[in-house]
Amino acid sequence: MTASLVPTRTTRRFAALIAGAALAISATFGATFNAPEASAAPAGSADAFLKATGQPGPHRIPGHYFTSPGIPQAQRAAAPNVLAGPSMPIYVGNNICTLAVVGYDKAGNKVGITAGHCGKPGAPVTSMDSERAGQIGTVVRNGYPDYAVIKFNNKVRLTRSYNNVHLNALGGPTPGSLQQMCKTGVATGTSCGPMLAISGPFLVSHLCGSVGDSGAPIYVGNRLIGIINGGVANLPSCTTPLQGPFHAPTAGAAWNVIAADLNAAGGVGAGFRLA
Repeated sequence: MTASLVPTRTTRRFAALIAGAALAISATFGATFNAPEASAAPAGSADAFLKATGQPGPHRIPGHYFTSPGIPQAQRAAAPNVLAGPSMPIYVGNNICTLAVVGYDKAGNKVGITAGHCGKPGAPVTSMDSERAGQIGTVVRNGYPDYAVIKFNNKVRLTRSYNNVHLNALGGPTPGSLQQMCKTGVATGTSCGPMLAISGPFLVSHLCGSVGDSGAPIYVGNRLIGIINGGVANLPSCTTPLQGPFHAPTAGAAWNVIAADLNAAGGVGAGFRLA
């Protein structure tokens, strides 16, 4: 895909947000990130008030007032190549999601993992931080529970450190009850919250999340433990810090389960290791 064929940033953001509910479905809980303002940002004085009372920008997803991760200087320095790492915002087709982790499989392919509902096999992937580079990969498989495997092309350089996320280990012990875990996504930035429960392959925690955060890394220290998949229960997603703790808990697929499925399925992604 050439740069001229990539829709503008504004066009693609609104195309993704109009279909907001479809971006955040949890296969187990049957719930969505409930973001009624996802199809259109608040207008006039309401929007100005929320910006003034929210976190400092950038606010990269309309209708959300948390500090989104910016474009790292390392990304700009990598041009004309594209740097890919954990928490990088991506377009999967026209859907906005967040990359959980990147690395190599046992065949040496450059691969990345995001949420499965972000796109089906064949969907093109573009970096939201380097749109002019055009397509950097393709979704090659959806797996259980709700994850997608992206195969990157030769434009991509991989890193295990991107913005404030630094991953040095994968999986390991499941966090204990009320243990703090963190996530970084394009809509709501970096936030931490307590582990609440385990439901099948999903870790349920009181992390702040919303449309665009799907696929974001969930980590404890420098260890990836899961990826964001969706909200739990009929509660609103995080859109403004004014909500405080009154937002939906978050369901995230456990990395240990994803890794086992990658290896069982074989093909692209099997034998995944960090970059």
